[in-house]
Amino acid sequence: MSRPFLLFRLLAILAAAFLARPISAPAADANTLSPQEQAAGWKLLFDGRSTAGWHTYGKKTVTPGSWQIKDGCLVLPQGNGRPNGTGGDLVTDALYTNFDFQFEWRVGPGGNSGVEYLFTEGEKRTASFYAGDTGDSPLGFEYQVLDDEPHAKNAANRLAASIYSLVTPTGKTLRPVGEFNQGRVVVNGSHVEHWLNGKKVAECGLGSAELQRIIADSKYRYYPGVGVKRATAIALQDHGADVAYRNLKLRVLPGNTPAAATPVPSTAEAPISPTAARKIPMQAADWRVWCWSRADNRWIEHPLEKMTVQIQDGVLTARNTTDSNWPRAILVYHGTLLEGDFIVSADYRGQLESFDLQSADGANQRLSVMSPPQDSSWHPVLLSRSQGQLTARINEASAPVQNGKAPPGMKGYFCFKLRPGEAVEVRNLRVQAGR
Repeated sequence: MSRPFLLFRLLAILAAAFLARPISAPAADANTLSPQEQAAGWKLLFDGRSTAGWHTYGKKTVTPGSWQIKDGCLVLPQGNGRPNGTGGDLVTDALYTNFDFQFEWRVGPGGNSGVEYLFTEGEKRTASFYAGDTGDSPLGFEYQVLDDEPHAKNAANRLAASIYSLVTPTGKTLRPVGEFNQGRVVVNGSHVEHWLNGKKVAECGLGSAELQRIIADSKYRYYPGVGVKRATAIALQDHGADVAYRNLKLRVLPGNTPAAATPVPSTAEAPISPTAARKIPMQAADWRVWCWSRADNRWIEHPLEKMTVQIQDGVLTARNTTDSNWPRAILVYHGTLLEGDFIVSADYRGQLESFDLQSADGANQRLSVMSPPQDSSWHPVLLSRSQGQLTARINEASAPVQNGKAPPGMKGYFCFKLRPGEAVEVRNLRVQAGR
């Protein structure tokens, strides 16, 4: 083979390798703006040298030992991914309403992070999305940052570039682990877009009937603020895994004022007078699942995915599907807060551990109708309080009431307690309540 031909082959191989390289800006050119970008109004949110303009969620500065700067990138070492851990979500000091935010992200094997927006910092919640969740992290939209392959069993709307848990990305091209991907989030009026490597892959309309339907079928159903237009910071999520961000740049779009919040109907019922009894319609939106948290030493709210719930022909069927992380779960009706005198009754059949009044603050305080029959027959059950006196009945006969350190006037929600794997059916739920 001639030397010229070998030289030609070598040049061809080098050219092919050059053309196949990632399109990401080289590290030497990272975190800079071209004159054209500056003229178009783009601003750098990270200069590659400091965390100026950022803070840890819920704090005034960046927590020492958390996010670091390495090779011109914001880097988060591996940790436990919890708000009270060694890291924490990194949040911009500034708020934005209509914006075009572009960034580059890289994860290691199994990596998981996200870019969060449309949230209000400091907004508390009662539901917990993972073991150890303290409620001290952003709750809003998220651009999922993920190594997809090890998470292939995730729902499609929880993979890279999704509007997390809401909108599935389509037609995306994800670069291999260890290479930078180009992300982009656009919020323009009520329109939201996610882009990946130069291509729009997901979008939705804030306040649209379709988005409201999607939210109602998701774990975000518990939070009326999700999907509502607002002035927002931008956060880089700590999920406990190696992740790096660079080339964070943002352009404010016209009309940078918050749109009016879309009202979300409340599922709570109006208080019921002491003399009126009402049969409660069975609606899944009125029910919550509380799981016992060893870490928090209290019952905390979870998405319904911790307990499968179906309602058909006025009968609610629930099965406790918790795992070893959450060994106990209860199905709580939140529509009526019981304070003072009340009577609650229902028919049930199946594997019911107890029928309770559970403290509204999640403390381990309860009034429980203990040892109900567990079989395939329908059984009427009742729990009441009148002038501080407690009454319980099963099958019209008196039943023992366990006072789980509950103060006489404790306010709370009635609930059905099931052991893991157990199932129960409920019908004819009635409440009479007064103050």
